[in-house]
Amino acid sequence: MKRYLENNRTTEASCFTDIIINGAKGRDFALEIVTIISIILHCLWIIAIINALRYTWRLRRFANHEIRLDQVNNEKGLKLKHLVGLCVYKEPLDLLMDTIESIASQPNAKEKITCLVGMEGGTPDKEEKKRILDDKYGPKFERFIVTFHPRGLPGDIPGKCSNFNYAARTAVKMLRADKNYPLEEYSNNVELIITTGDCDSVFGDRYFDALEEDYWKLSVKQRSYTVWQSPLFYCINLDQSPFFVRVTGLLRAFFMMGYLIPWNINTMSIFSLTLKLFEEGEYTHPGYQMDDIIALIRWSLAVRRKCVIRAIPVATLSGPTSGKNYVDEWYEWARQIRRWTIGAAEVFHYFAIKFFRLPVSVSISFAAKFVFYYGFLLCIASVYTIIAPIVTPAMLNAVDHGVHGLVIPNNKCFMIIMFGFLGLQYIWFFIVFLVNYLCQPVFPRQTKDKTGFFRNIFHWLMTWPTLVMYCCVELVAFLEVTVRGKSVCSHNASKKDNLVAPMPSKLPDRMEV
Repeated sequence: MKRYLENNRTTEASCFTDIIINGAKGRDFALEIVTIISIILHCLWIIAIINALRYTWRLRRFANHEIRLDQVNNEKGLKLKHLVGLCVYKEPLDLLMDTIESIASQPNAKEKITCLVGMEGGTPDKEEKKRILDDKYGPKFERFIVTFHPRGLPGDIPGKCSNFNYAARTAVKMLRADKNYPLEEYSNNVELIITTGDCDSVFGDRYFDALEEDYWKLSVKQRSYTVWQSPLFYCINLDQSPFFVRVTGLLRAFFMMGYLIPWNINTMSIFSLTLKLFEEGEYTHPGYQMDDIIALIRWSLAVRRKCVIRAIPVATLSGPTSGKNYVDEWYEWARQIRRWTIGAAEVFHYFAIKFFRLPVSVSISFAAKFVFYYGFLLCIASVYTIIAPIVTPAMLNAVDHGVHGLVIPNNKCFMIIMFGFLGLQYIWFFIVFLVNYLCQPVFPRQTKDKTGFFRNIFHWLMTWPTLVMYCCVELVAFLEVTVRGKSVCSHNASKKDNLVAPMPSKLPDRMEV
């Protein structure tokens, strides 16, 4: 027994010694770990740049492309019709009408497009707005439908998801009941394509023709799990926005072409799919706020396989956040980021619940990409690049290790590497601005970002601080949804008034920096 106790003490001492030695080895590798993570981050930026430049080239090339829908392979004589849905609450009527106008100007809108406007039951002056819209746009579309979303429906939360769910179900029911509209539940002669948009958007020129051209390139089976997405640029009055709003808008457009579309992460704002897939996915979920982020998961669950996002090579415009003055701009910007973040967290919770209803490979792949984009890239990457180079040397000094690694000899060398990464990061930021510039010739209505040269330089320099602020807001939002749960998940839309309000000529109340 005595010998056993002595052997046991010897073993414990040996284990403790191993822990100390292994801990020391871990500290020896600390600087290299930070460096490796930074290298991985920059490699991911390079991937995004390649994807964004590839889509930029497609957009510019497609601008000179002639669409010949009369030459597609349509042996069965299938007719394509479109139902385009927009949701509105308290947004300015002029803003909504500008969006509808961009749909009405599409080729053959009178023959094939039904425009649906879903108003909330609490929309101010809704009957008068309905009358104005009916009078102006009724003659410009095949059908023009306005619905009012009642308050307090079971399972609903306020927001676009519940509004569009009600509006789309109502519109499809009306079209099927319309004897003069060729949509029958069991007919194969007509394919109705659903498109959802925002009331502050400008649809790209030839959006629906480009959609139809790509539709005919796919087999019947491929169409059953395809969602079409147009690259989105937040360029409505963007040159009048402060730096943090403009930088966020440029980054979001860049990330959409760099990650969201090519990596099949999620749709955003304006996208299209067949009615069959829309109905199999039970329209949109009225209990969630982010109809675009949750869409791909719901429809993938419906078909029990990965749904595919296909890019429509047409640029579409959307409005950034806006406020009446600089403080209001900060508030609206932060509120929108908070809503995006809470919505993403809510959707990931939904996905986690449904994880095993999809093929395991699809679930694991989606989870990895979703966590990388919303959790790592948008939430902690920029903060990490600040904290890690400062905290790591401080912690090594605190344990009397000295600031050196297995390869990196000292703190000076480590800081040179970190500043080199920061310089490289600003090269990537420059490409973000370049992509926006290169895409401008294909923007709808010849819209231009008229930001001046020196303001562009200032905004470029402020890109990293903007990302850091973005990360901080996201971190707080994640903590909030972790503590408070579902109670924080509601759709508080950002103000859009200043996207249409005329700007004062001398003393602007929005600080243009």
